[in-house]
Amino acid sequence: MPRKRDPAREQAHELWLASNKQLALKDIADQLGKKPSTIRKWKAEDNWDGNAKRSAPFERERSFSNHAAQKVAEADIPEKRKVFATLYLQRFNATWAYLQAYGGSQNVAAVEGSRLLRNPKVVELLNELKKEHARQLDITAMDVLTEVAKQANANIGDFLDFATEEHTVFDSKGKVVMDPETRKPQHYYMHRVNLKPQAEVDTSLIKTVAIEKGHIRLELYDKQRAQEVLLKALPAVGDGLMAAQQRKAKADADVAQSRADIVNTPEGETSYGLSIDIPASKSTEGGQNDAGES
Repeated sequence: MPRKRDPAREQAHELWLASNKQLALKDIADQLGKKPSTIRKWKAEDNWDGNAKRSAPFERERSFSNHAAQKVAEADIPEKRKVFATLYLQRFNATWAYLQAYGGSQNVAAVEGSRLLRNPKVVELLNELKKEHARQLDITAMDVLTEVAKQANANIGDFLDFATEEHTVFDSKGKVVMDPETRKPQHYYMHRVNLKPQAEVDTSLIKTVAIEKGHIRLELYDKQRAQEVLLKALPAVGDGLMAAQQRKAKADADVAQSRADIVNTPEGETSYGLSIDIPASKSTEGGQNDAGES
């Protein structure tokens, strides 16, 4: 039976990739409590430098510069907590980061990972690394707000088109089915939903897209939540909008009260109540067949 692979072997590779391949093997060995010769052996056997297929998923993860690596080395916390903090910033998943750093069961990792995120020194290191990430990526608060603004203004119609289509009913022989009463062709309706080509849409605004049991499910990010974030970030605009909404609500209430005063007149006096006739929907010629979504 082959010997079980040392979990630290994967951790060493991830730390090396997370540092943009700049972290010294000796530093990796110190963080994992291994000999430098062991790390060098793993690097050679696993072909870290040439294994593009293996390293590609990690290279897309958040990386950090030499400055961040130095902050990790200088942090006054146990080495495994440093590993946890480094891995947490790759996926922002405390359970996964704890499993990679410490091992153990999923349940224990969920509890202990959450606990580590409340540890003051771990939080301090995470904040320092986040600042370094922001500096490295040149992300500002305005950049983030710009993305939130895009979410707030997203329109579902930008991603799909939908319509209700009218179809003529045919029998098994291909002949038009006539309504026995009106002697006109029978019709049925089908609902159509089509996703627009990927090249034509901003996929960064899509939270989920899937086909479930033959039905398309497209979910954008919470538009109302994005608007709330913008209003909090732009207090002057938010206060003005809220004031305008309050004025409109008061005006609507005043109009409603005025109409009520006019309609509720004493008996014998003229009533000026407002009524609107809504035309009934036209019935479908020749009946209508039930149709599911296409």
